[in-house]
Amino acid sequence: MNDDRNSEAAERYFRAFERWDLKMVESLVATGAVDGRPQSGERFPGRTNILGMLRSLPSEPQISWRSIRGGPRVWVAEGIVEYGDGPVHLIGIAEFEDGQMVEADYYFANPFEAPEYRRPFTAS
Repeated sequence: MNDDRNSEAAERYFRAFERWDLKMVESLVATGAVDGRPQSGERFPGRTNILGMLRSLPSEPQISWRSIRGGPRVWVAEGIVEYGDGPVHLIGIAEFEDGQMVEADYYFANPFEAPEYRRPFTAS
């Protein structure tokens, strides 16, 4: 039902970024959705501004999601984005209502070396 609709929409929404299919993204973003970048303090209110921001990128990023999980309304995607300067870790948190994204926040972080004190406890 509605949960299934949100689940399907979340998968399609995040996977569309891997193909940089902005038409698909646009079809899954609610008219009054809000997209945020908390680290820079930016908020993009409304589908028009969200898609305008995405279309204004100087080049298409390469995005690869490692996992997409959550539900029934809030979904989290973890992955890597490449803008041409090396990989950047990416977390997307998106809320869905009636099969459309209504609010999202994206967090970006450059890779870094693990501190020495944690190394004995890691699996890698």
